[in-house]
Amino acid sequence: MRVKVEPTGCCERKGMVQVRFCMYLEPGDYGYATHHVQVPVIPKKGYPGQVNEMGQPVDIPDYDKWLDGLPKAWQDNPFHNHFIQVEPDATDEEILDAGQAFLREAFEKWTAGTFPDLKNEPPNKPTIDASRLTACEAKVQHLRQTILERQV
Repeated sequence: MRVKVEPTGCCERKGMVQVRFCMYLEPGDYGYATHHVQVPVIPKKGYPGQVNEMGQPVDIPDYDKWLDGLPKAWQDNPFHNHFIQVEPDATDEEILDAGQAFLREAFEKWTAGTFPDLKNEPPNKPTIDASRLTACEAKVQHLRQTILERQV
């Protein structure tokens, strides 16, 4: 199993850095086949049929037929996602250590057949000022540009 920081879920939140973890199973892990799925490979141009003003297909049966005809690729989906908040000066190692701890807890619940409803300790409520927000944004940018992943 492995845990990865998902950059799209990282942001400043109430003076802290929010970090999103995606947790993946590996071949041989309990329930791996549930999240190892085939998905259609959608071309960049998207659906060639008529769409409405919101970009949704007008002819759903035609869209479904088009989608079914696309080539497929295997993909691993996370079996669980989890958010934490950290101080802006948290190191990558500290973030991955937290992710690993939550991964172990989630996997334990997963293998027991229960939903991994993980609980965080409430974060400290920091005094929010311009320098703190700048530090948070710098850490968020770092997390968005760095691949942080740990295999367990």
